Amino acid sequence: MPSSEIERISQLLKDDVSIESIRRVRDNLIKEKSTVEYQLNKQAKARFQDAQSCLQLMTQAQRNMKSLKNDLQKVDHLSKENRSSIERYDIINDATRLHELLDNTMTIHQKILQFNDFINELELLLDHELSQDALESGCPNLLKIHFMITMARDFHDQMTTLALISSVDVQTTMSKVFQKVPECVEKFNKLISDITYDIIEAVRTENQSLLIRLFKVIHVEECEDIKIIATRNIIKAKELEFESKKMKKLSNKLQTLDDEENKRIEYPTPSAIAAEITKGTIQTRTQPRGYKNMFLSTIKKGIHEMFIEVRKEYNGEKKFEVLNNLDWVFNELIVVRDHVSKLGPTHWRLFDRYFDFYYEEIHQLITELVASEPETIIILDILDYDKNFQNVLKQEFGFTKDKIKTIIGENEKEQLLSDYLTLILNKMREWIDNLEKTEITIFTERSSPPHVDSDNWLFLDGTKTCFQMFNQQVEVAAGSGQAKILVGVVERFCNLLVSRQEVWAKIINDQVQKCIQYNHFCEENPESVTKENAFPGGLVEYLVAAANDQMKAADYAVAISQKYGSYVSKVHERTITAQIENTLDGFAYVAKCATSGICQLIFDDLRRPYSEVFDKSWYGGNQTQQISSTIQEYLNDIKDQMNPFIFFSMIETAVEETLLKYVQCLKYDHSIKNKGNKFLDCVRRDFKIFYQLYAEYVPPEEMSMVDERFKFAEYFIDLCCDTQESVLETWRLCLETYWDCPLELLQHILKSRKDVDKSDMKKILAQAELIQSNPTRLSQLKTMNLPPTFIRRF
Repeated sequence: MPSSEIERISQLLKDDVSIESIRRVRDNLIKEKSTVEYQLNKQAKARFQDAQSCLQLMTQAQRNMKSLKNDLQKVDHLSKENRSSIERYDIINDATRLHELLDNTMTIHQKILQFNDFINELELLLDHELSQDALESGCPNLLKIHFMITMARDFHDQMTTLALISSVDVQTTMSKVFQKVPECVEKFNKLISDITYDIIEAVRTENQSLLIRLFKVIHVEECEDIKIIATRNIIKAKELEFESKKMKKLSNKLQTLDDEENKRIEYPTPSAIAAEITKGTIQTRTQPRGYKNMFLSTIKKGIHEMFIEVRKEYNGEKKFEVLNNLDWVFNELIVVRDHVSKLGPTHWRLFDRYFDFYYEEIHQLITELVASEPETIIILDILDYDKNFQNVLKQEFGFTKDKIKTIIGENEKEQLLSDYLTLILNKMREWIDNLEKTEITIFTERSSPPHVDSDNWLFLDGTKTCFQMFNQQVEVAAGSGQAKILVGVVERFCNLLVSRQEVWAKIINDQVQKCIQYNHFCEENPESVTKENAFPGGLVEYLVAAANDQMKAADYAVAISQKYGSYVSKVHERTITAQIENTLDGFAYVAKCATSGICQLIFDDLRRPYSEVFDKSWYGGNQTQQISSTIQEYLNDIKDQMNPFIFFSMIETAVEETLLKYVQCLKYDHSIKNKGNKFLDCVRRDFKIFYQLYAEYVPPEEMSMVDERFKFAEYFIDLCCDTQESVLETWRLCLETYWDCPLELLQHILKSRKDVDKSDMKKILAQAELIQSNPTRLSQLKTMNLPPTFIRRF
C-alpha cells in the first residue's frame, strides 16, 4: 500500500480510534475501491471498443487498397491491349489530341471575345449588392455572383498560366483582357466580408437564408481548394520523380549544380500546370483561393474590433467596470450554438471557432487588467468573473471538466492569488502595526483603568478590533469562492497573530521587570522618587485584562475556524484548523505570561517575609500568615475581574510559586533545628496555612491540582526531618513523582541540617546522584515523555 494511503488512513483514525471508526473507514475504502474498479472497467471497455473499431477500419482500408490496385491493373492491361490491337494507334492518338487542341483554341477565342461583356455584367451585380445593406436586401444574387466570379477567375488562372509558357506578346494581351478581374475579386471579397461581419445579426433579423448561401459559397470554395491542392501535390511529385531520374544520368559535379538549381525552382512549375490544363486534368482554378481562412479571419477580426470598442468604452478609472459588462459574450455564443452552427457544415465546428476567438480576446482583456496591478477588491472581482465564466461554460454550454478553461490562465491565476495575498498581508500588517502601537501606548502609560464587560471582567479594546479586521478579510475571502484565497488569508493573518503574540509577551515581561525594578528602587531610595520618574500604576489590572483578552481571542479564532472551515474541502479545512490551533497555543502562552507576571509582582512584594523563613524569628513568628494574607488580598481583588479559566491557571502558577519560593529560602543558609521537632512543627504549620489559602479558591472537584503540588511538601519534610538512613529512600520516592527534581535541592537541605556533616553529605549526594542518573530510569523517562515539574526551577 502506498505511504500516502497509509497516512490518509492514519488521519481518518487519528481523532477516534475505535472498532466502529475502523469499520467505517474500511467501508469507505471498499466503496472507493469499487468506484475506482468500476471506472477502470468502464474505461477499459471504451478503449477496447475503440481499438476494435480502428482494427475494422484498417481492415476495410486494406481491402479498398487491394480493390483499387486490381482496378488499376485492369485499366493498365486494357490500355496495353488497345494500343496493340489498333493499327496506327499513335497516329490516331496524335490526331485526336490535335483536334482537341484546335477545339480548345476556338473555345478560348470565343470566351475572350465575350469576356469583357461577362465581366461588365458581373461588375454591375457586385456594385448593386455592395450599394445595399446585405441584411436588408438579403443579397439575392450572392450565388449567381459567386458562380460568375468563379468562372471569371478560373478562366483568368488558366489563361495566365498558359501565357507564362508563351511569348511576351501573349502575356501582355492576357493582362489587358483580365485587367478588371482583380477589381471584381476585391469587390467580391468585400461583399463576403461584410456578410461575415453580420453573421450574428443575420440570425437575429431572421435572415438565415443569407447565411445558408454564404456558407454554401465558402464550402464550395473549401472543396475546390482541397482538390487543387491535391492535384498540385500530385503534379509536383511527378515532376520531382522525373527530375530525380534525370539526375541519376548526370555526373556527380553536374548533379551538384542541378541540385542547387532545383532548390531555387518552385514545384509544380507553370509548364507542368499548363500541360495538365491542356490535357484537361485541370479545368477550374490553378491555385487555392483560401476563402475558408478568409471567412474565419474575418470572424476573428470582427470580434477583435468589438473588444477594441469595449476598451474605448471602459478605459481609465472605468476599466475594471468591464468585468460586470461582458454578459453579451455569452449571448453571442448562445446564438452561434443554437443557430449559426446548425446552418454551416458540421466539420467547421463553428461554435468551437467562435468560442476560441472570444476566449482569446477575453483572456487578453483580463490579462491586461491583471497586469495593471489592481486593488484587492478588483482581484477578487477578476477571480469571481473567472469562476462565473467556468460555471457558465459548464451549466449553459455543457462543457465537460476537461474542456473547461480558466479565462485568466493557470499561471496568471496563481500570480493573481499571490498578488492578492501579498496586498492583503501588507494591509493587514499595516493595520496590526498601527493597532499594536496604540495598544502598547495604552498598556504602558495606563492613564485610565481597563474596560469592564458585562461579566465584570477587565478587557482592552485591541483584541476585539484585531479580530474584527480578521473576520472582515476572511468574510471577503470566503465570498470570493476561492479556497486558496480563504486558506491564504487565514494562514497569513494567523502568522500576524503569532507575531503579535510575541510582541505582547515581550511587552508584558518588560513591564513586569520594570515594575519590579521600580519597586526595588522605591524601597532603597524613597527620597529619589518623583512624578517625572514614577512608574505608572495599575499594571496588575492591565495584566488581568491582557490575560482575559487572550481567552476572548482564542474564542474568536475557534469561531472563525468552525465557520469558515466548512466552506472548503477537507484538505483545506485541516490547513485552516492547524493554523488556528497554532495561534491558540500562542494565546495560551501570552495569557501564561500575564498570569506569571502577576505572580512575579505578588511574590516580589513578599520578598521580606520570605527572607525570614527558616531563621530564628520564624519559629515563633507570623511570616507565613503574612505571606498568605497578602496573596489572599491579591486573589480577592483579581478573582471577580478575571476569566475563571485563566484565574484557575493563575492559581496553579501561584501554588507552584508559593511552594518554590518557600523551599528556596534554603539559600539563606538557615540551620534546620530538628531538636524537639521545632522545625517539623513550623513547616507543617506553614504548609497547612498555604493549603487552606488555596482551598478557598479551588473547587473541590479541582483540588487534585493543589494536592499534586503539595505532595512535594511531604517529601520536603521527610528530607529535612527524617534520619540520615531514610534520606535516600525518600529521595528515590521523590524522583518517582518529581522526576526532574534537581540534586541541588537535596544538597541545600543536607547543608542546612545540623545532624549531617560534610563527609556524610558527600556520600549521600553521590548515592543520590547515582539514583537520579540510573540508565534504566533515564530510558524509561525518555519513553514516557513527561512534562517538566515546577520544582525543576529550584
